Amino acid sequence: MTRKILAAIFITAGLAAMSVPLFYHFYGSHKTDGLIEQFEKSVEQEQMEDDEKEEEKKTETEAADTKAPVNEADAALLSSGDVIGLIEIEALELKYPIVEGADSKQLAYGIGHIPDTAAVGSKGNCVLAGHRGSRYGTYFKYLNRLTEGDVVKITDKEGNVHLYEVVSSEVVGPYDNFVKAQGDKTELTLLTCENSGTMRLIYHCVYKERE
Repeated sequence: MTRKILAAIFITAGLAAMSVPLFYHFYGSHKTDGLIEQFEKSVEQEQMEDDEKEEEKKTETEAADTKAPVNEADAALLSSGDVIGLIEIEALELKYPIVEGADSKQLAYGIGHIPDTAAVGSKGNCVLAGHRGSRYGTYFKYLNRLTEGDVVKITDKEGNVHLYEVVSSEVVGPYDNFVKAQGDKTELTLLTCENSGTMRLIYHCVYKERE
């Protein structure tokens, strides 16, 4: 009887001893699988974050590419308090700063934005005036050479490029204020002197696109 009891005890102890390694093996395997899964999720998350960062960089780069490449000289002009943009007309080989206001002082060194008219690229009629040439530059001296379809390029202070297309021209009296009339369309009016200053030559342009 005693032998049977001792045998049972030894068998039980043996089975217990054998089960301990199995338990640790199972626990270790489960823990390892969990760590592997956690690591893989971490790597996947990091890759997703990297992809998101890369996409953000790409978006920022594309947004930056829509802005005009402003050189140092142009940047200096745009940083001036009075300068609100740059106007370029390739057909006339023209490039001048746009200043706020259109009195004699402002028109002496740039193209003037008529007060109370729409801002560049905004809904309404943006009116720009320039001398028909002066000792400081040619300005709008050759404006009459513009033809329908010519493009007027304007860069604002934020570096955004706005393109307008010439659609028509006319000569009006010096006091015809309808040229400053505002509407729902995004338009541009270029204004200069005609007939020794007794009349005004104007060009009407429609908004084409923003580069």
